[in-house]
Amino acid sequence: MSNNINGVLFQFFHWFLLEDDSVQNDKSLWAFLKEEADHLRKIGIDSVWVPPAYKGASTDMSRENRSKGYDVYDRFDLGEFNDRGAVRTKYGTKEELHEAINALHGYKKSVSGNLVKDDNKRYIQVYGDIVINHQAGGDEDDFWEAIRVDKDDRNNERWKPGLESGEIEIKAFTKFTFAARANKYSSFQWSSRHFDSVDTAAQIRQNGNIFNEQGGKYIYRFIANEAGYNPQFKNFEKWVSLEKGNYDYLQDSDFDYGRFDVREEVKFWGQWFVKEIGLDGVRLDAVKHISAGYIREWLGHVRAQTGKPLFAVGEYIAYSGQSSILHNYLTQVTASGEYPQDISLFDFPLRFLFRDASLKGDRFDLRALNYNTLTAEQPAKAVTFVENHDYQFGREFESHVQEWFKPLAYAFILLRDRGYPCIFFPDYYSFNNNAYHEGKPKGRDYLDLLLQLRKEFALGEERYYAERTVAGWVRMGFTPNAKGAMAVAINTAARAVQSMRMNTGRFNKRFYHLATIKFIDNAFLVVRGRYDLYGDKAEGLWTDANGGGDFLVDSGCVSIWIEDGTGLS
Repeated sequence: MSNNINGVLFQFFHWFLLEDDSVQNDKSLWAFLKEEADHLRKIGIDSVWVPPAYKGASTDMSRENRSKGYDVYDRFDLGEFNDRGAVRTKYGTKEELHEAINALHGYKKSVSGNLVKDDNKRYIQVYGDIVINHQAGGDEDDFWEAIRVDKDDRNNERWKPGLESGEIEIKAFTKFTFAARANKYSSFQWSSRHFDSVDTAAQIRQNGNIFNEQGGKYIYRFIANEAGYNPQFKNFEKWVSLEKGNYDYLQDSDFDYGRFDVREEVKFWGQWFVKEIGLDGVRLDAVKHISAGYIREWLGHVRAQTGKPLFAVGEYIAYSGQSSILHNYLTQVTASGEYPQDISLFDFPLRFLFRDASLKGDRFDLRALNYNTLTAEQPAKAVTFVENHDYQFGREFESHVQEWFKPLAYAFILLRDRGYPCIFFPDYYSFNNNAYHEGKPKGRDYLDLLLQLRKEFALGEERYYAERTVAGWVRMGFTPNAKGAMAVAINTAARAVQSMRMNTGRFNKRFYHLATIKFIDNAFLVVRGRYDLYGDKAEGLWTDANGGGDFLVDSGCVSIWIEDGTGLS
């Protein structure tokens, strides 16, 4: 995590990102990131999470469908080799990636061509997306022994003789030679022995018969390693999610971390990747499907070999009310084994509560936001977010946070005293309509305001209050860099201004209305100064002799009130 006061992370991509889109000034994502580095500094961003920077499996070269990197093909190809139909990745070339990271780190090239730190440019950390659960796009391999496993109950393996049952051999797409790279950076070549399961077979052989079977119907778990290899037999990993009995298998060709050579190659790639592009941290994809022990091993190795402390945040998807699962995972990685490793997790339970609140409106009890979340229970390990690439509008039915609620949710994560908040690319920049997806409006104006408030007023002790449809908090200040006290209120009631009584610790003090943020006519509106619906408190209000005040907020809005005599820079 950034050492800066109230650090903020920015997820600089989304699922429906078009290649060289007008939102990116018709440039590759890497070129646009380089161009935006100074702006990100200006608005108070401390770290940037970039998408998978390596070559994906998809050979569809359309702007919409080029691989997003999560179907990993070659982790050592960062847009350098002519493979899978192109040299560049969806996001640009390796050279453009280096230039973007240098710009974020505040380096520039001297006349001689050497990189020189510009002392006038604040260092922004860069977190790489680490996808080490699976690999995709391989060639057809030789037959290998396997058994069918039910997709929804991984404990049910179909060993008994019968229809679509019994031991089989399969040819899977598990052969990776990376001919275009020609062993540069690594000579490791992959085959069936290096994976523990797939869900598609090119051919099946059983009892002397060779046939095909509908892909995706079963998981095919490989039974054994090659003769003489220890361990002889394969199995699903332990210390993974127990959903579906055992949630080791997610997609494509699943790495077998029971093998020493696989563990070592993936660790070697990790240290190479961090050094090659100068990462400061990592976002670990799909950790619920990987042994917690291996995540601990991988982080320990890469940190030791690179000499970097490396901030790490894991994507462990847990739903509303499932925060205990995240606590158990944190214990396995941070407090178990011979070399425990520090890690944070995205607070998915909180994010799903945001989604629920946006769908239910005044039928949702806002008091629930402060319970059964990682942010409420272990805030030092929580990375908070409102939206991401997996759940944004268009990914699944009603998976997204509705636009009207986003200012309330962002105020909740940016202006409170807990968690490490993350801003999502299209929530800031917007994105365009296209044949595959409906565009959404940008939130740049209100997010710029919240970011500035986070750095100047969201400091010091917090006093939090909540009722069913209105909630609020006061940041007391009284700390270095704090300009004064701030009160924030959010309201989900339908068509009603509400008030939240809060104690500010400021006695007989005037607070002025800084802004109310609302979503109206498919756009975000920041109303500063006078807000007529607040009546005699349209411009400001007074606290009583005990420091209490009734802070008003319009329906479906967030309102911000600042101690008189102070203001934003």
